Amino acid sequence: MSDTSCCRSKTVVGLVLAAGLSSRMGSFKPLLSLGQGSAIENAVGLFRRSGIADVTVVVGHRADDLVPVVRRLDATPVLNPDFALGMYSSVKAGIQAIAERCDGCLLLPVDIPLVRPATIESLRRAFLAENAPVIYPVFRGRHGHPPLISRQLFAEILKSDGTGGLCAILARHAEQARTVTVYDEGIHRDMDTPKDYETLRDLARLAEVPGLAECEAMLMDLQPNPGVIAHVHTVAVVAGRLATSLVKAGIALDTDLVLAGSLLHDIAKGQPDHPASGALLVARSGYPAVSAIVASHSDLDFSQSGLDEKAIVFLADKLVQGDRIVSVEQRFQRTFDRLASDPQGLVAAKGRHATALQIIAAIETRTHETLAQILAAVSDRPTVEMKTPAKAQTIESKVLATTESVCPVCLKRIPAHRVQENDAVYLKKTCPEHGMFKTVTWRGAESYRDWGAGQPSASTPNRPATDSVRGCPYDCGLCPDHRQQSCCVLIEVTARCNLTCPVCFAEAGGTGKDPAIGEIRANLQALKISGRQVNIQLSGGEPTLRDDLPEIVAMARDMGFPFVQINTNGIRLARDESYAQRLREAGLDCVFLQFDGLTDDVYRAIRGTDLYDLKIRAIDNCAKNHLGVVLVPVLVPGVNTSQIGDIIRFAADRSPVVRTVHFQPISYFGRYPTVPQDDDRITIPEVLAAIEHQMGSVIKISDFRPGTAENPYCSFNGDFIVGADGRLTSSLAPKTSCCGGANTSDPAERARRFVAQRWAGPDAPASSEAAGADAMMKVDSLDAFLESRSRTLCISGMAFQDAWTLDLDRLRQCYIHVAAGGDRLVPLCAFNLSGTDGGTLYRQPCS
Repeated sequence: MSDTSCCRSKTVVGLVLAAGLSSRMGSFKPLLSLGQGSAIENAVGLFRRSGIADVTVVVGHRADDLVPVVRRLDATPVLNPDFALGMYSSVKAGIQAIAERCDGCLLLPVDIPLVRPATIESLRRAFLAENAPVIYPVFRGRHGHPPLISRQLFAEILKSDGTGGLCAILARHAEQARTVTVYDEGIHRDMDTPKDYETLRDLARLAEVPGLAECEAMLMDLQPNPGVIAHVHTVAVVAGRLATSLVKAGIALDTDLVLAGSLLHDIAKGQPDHPASGALLVARSGYPAVSAIVASHSDLDFSQSGLDEKAIVFLADKLVQGDRIVSVEQRFQRTFDRLASDPQGLVAAKGRHATALQIIAAIETRTHETLAQILAAVSDRPTVEMKTPAKAQTIESKVLATTESVCPVCLKRIPAHRVQENDAVYLKKTCPEHGMFKTVTWRGAESYRDWGAGQPSASTPNRPATDSVRGCPYDCGLCPDHRQQSCCVLIEVTARCNLTCPVCFAEAGGTGKDPAIGEIRANLQALKISGRQVNIQLSGGEPTLRDDLPEIVAMARDMGFPFVQINTNGIRLARDESYAQRLREAGLDCVFLQFDGLTDDVYRAIRGTDLYDLKIRAIDNCAKNHLGVVLVPVLVPGVNTSQIGDIIRFAADRSPVVRTVHFQPISYFGRYPTVPQDDDRITIPEVLAAIEHQMGSVIKISDFRPGTAENPYCSFNGDFIVGADGRLTSSLAPKTSCCGGANTSDPAERARRFVAQRWAGPDAPASSEAAGADAMMKVDSLDAFLESRSRTLCISGMAFQDAWTLDLDRLRQCYIHVAAGGDRLVPLCAFNLSGTDGGTLYRQPCS
């Protein structure tokens, strides 16, 4: 008995919800054109192609327009007169109509029209085998549509008054629910807005071709060999380059099909007859066109296929040995040697070799380029031509999690994996155009899981300024998908700078026009309207180039912002003590001071000039004017990482004016000199190990915690009391973070209050907020308390993300935001993000 006939032993009805107002779309969604028909035709057709004959459509808004279409599709229309009350009223109307004639229903909103038939078939097979109240399709760990709801729940649905919607009912049965893994991104794709609709129109033509995310999910689940995954990624790069050249030459090729075939051609590698086994796996996942490529990738009759997608994948596979691009002769010579004693196998291999040469000749004829010229852009990629170690090293690799990132070249969003290889964690990702990238993010795999155990609670922005349309990181504003409130907001008051540092987030410099005070006031006012209290950092460029910076500080304080700091290189503060005095009188709390080391060779390497003496004078002038100082060393391997302990001792000697040392491992965006290698990076565990070692174990790794508001892999914090002899003693209570502050359930607010209380100058008048928090602390001796408060030092760090390390799960938890005009706020790492081709998403480069 076939799978389809088995499923018919339980009757399943397709239930389409199409009664809504389509208010966000601005057009009637069911009748919008999509692919070969309308959205309603896609939804009904999905069930028909999946073998479901009984389809009911709930109508309401514009029912007179929709009912004739539904009947022409041989589906049953059901009117919901209460459609204006919301979706649950349509669910009840639909269930009421079908309850007596089925064992279950597949519930599909009409604005999720690109679900694949294979998903429906998988749900039906699971429904036959399981006695579950609801079965969900799951793609990459997330539930999607349509759920298959058993008649077990029909009575409960009809009896409910709709409080909490259908989700509340299904949640009560979560323990009995079942899930089915599908390789179908369409279960998450809806069209609420015109931009959503544009995206889905582009995707509608790919009905039988999996997207990049779907291919990567299949590889992660079905191909356990990391070497095979590395191989198919390189094959995809080669095939993409070949296909692009042929398309330019006028050959009609489906480049999406080429990409999918390349990534999945070895999906069953390691199994007997892996081309046939892989083709079957891919066909069962709902992709017959890709299945044909997988079946023929090892042996191909080129005389029959010609220069089509199968030929491109066949050749690309023969040009890659492991994850290295090689010539056809190199690729086959090893095969010929291996089969020297197998005449029959040798004949077959020589036939494949001849086919590869035929395809090469055909490509070169059509493109008027040699194969070497076509592949020149990828043949010398570092990810392809790997350095051979002196000794072979066994690499133990395992995928820890799936996420998303961007291509470091073009900034296109692509799937990514967090992968552990021996004692390090890497972010691995493949761009279909620019190839595979692997970047170290954490050295010390043993600590990785424990460090990330305490994820902060999610907190959606109170007033999202943008819609989530294209998805992260393209909709920043903040969008409704962001998962953390603002703690610190940067206001850029100039793009000018009096340095041209070899590494600069903002590529600052030049003599551009500064934003007017009115524009800065508007940004601050937008923050006030949001109803959320935030700390303000005035940044740039170099903000002290503005003579009116004290007026800007005073304006921010007058508007009610309790904590204001400036981000500065300190040159003007060193040369002009009166300027520091004006800033203090205006209400400035803190100077966030670029401070990379204790010798001028460090400053020459990182900043391009000698600066150490100026840094000391800047700190002295801040001390005279009761301005708290945060030292901010950018850590560059081989340049200043040997001075980490000395910087901490310097800060302790200069407390209480120096309030914090805030280390920033170098990130490569803005003005970076070259494409970074892993040796150019230092990760959080290495910084902590360096602190412990260089401080002679006076400070230990165990004295530090991840932040409690941002993603734990972004930062570390430690809080210390400075003794009379300069010795540092941890004051961090067990299982707490130094971002504690006053009690509140809001992690970002806790972090904000901690900064406001601890970074301000030691003799500055305490704000009412800080005083209130301090008053709650119990101390045995007021004198001892005042002394300990004035002699404390925080040691913290933050690892900003660049285009190589960007993990969108981390980005969504960012609480440091840049004011981008109006009421828009952009997470700092997204704002500064830049690709190797010079492209940016938000910041306009100065140079």
